[in-house]
Amino acid sequence: MTIKKYIIPAILIVLSIAMLIGNEETRAAKASFLGKTLFFPFVSSLRTIESNHALSKDNFLLRSRLTESTLKILALQNELREYTGVASINFDITGNQFQLAEVIGYSGQFEERSLIVNKGKNDMVIPGSAVIAGNGIVGKIISVTDTYSIILPFSNPRFQVPVMSQNNGVQGILQSDIAGNILMNMVKLGSEIAAGDTIVTSNLSRLFPKGFPVGTIIRIRESADNLFLSAEISPFTLVENLEHVYILKERKNHEQQTS
Repeated sequence: MTIKKYIIPAILIVLSIAMLIGNEETRAAKASFLGKTLFFPFVSSLRTIESNHALSKDNFLLRSRLTESTLKILALQNELREYTGVASINFDITGNQFQLAEVIGYSGQFEERSLIVNKGKNDMVIPGSAVIAGNGIVGKIISVTDTYSIILPFSNPRFQVPVMSQNNGVQGILQSDIAGNILMNMVKLGSEIAAGDTIVTSNLSRLFPKGFPVGTIIRIRESADNLFLSAEISPFTLVENLEHVYILKERKNHEQQTS
């Protein structure tokens, strides 16, 4: 046991002495030979560690660049979605200026929900402004801070606006009930309206320009007092799915809730 204890140190001493013998070229040749034979496992392990460290560093840099690229792509996708939305307004808005806004939250219970958008006084948004989407009307601005605004949508029972049949001009009031149904109420008995008719904003509205799309009639019934007709509307705009809206400028609302 005692002899074995000194074998490895003795071998190392002999190798050290052998490395010292000869000129610089000879010593270099000996070191190269030992590195390829006796010490190869150790040299190989060191090279592997160095290689793994370099690969880890490269991997970190690549991940950082990938993260930056992903964030840039997401930003470009959001910009493209906004510009695509502007181009996708499928009704005539000639003569109307608008402010593009992003929906960033909601306020209130589901059937009485209001929308929160990321534009406010700093963007020249004022209370009472009409709000539209690509397919039709959305509602109106009811509250404004410096950086955001609250929209009362047509799906909220507190919202009302004069509407009419695009076919023959039959007038009514767009309202929503607590069950979430969108209705055209106060239609005169005997009026010529039918399922499938398109409903648009009325010439009586001081909130929206005449003719902005609202929806189509899906069924008609008489009111509870049998004095008027009521038409249930399938709206063109799904408020709960909105990402961006357009706030019309320079159309101040001088009406109450019936505007």
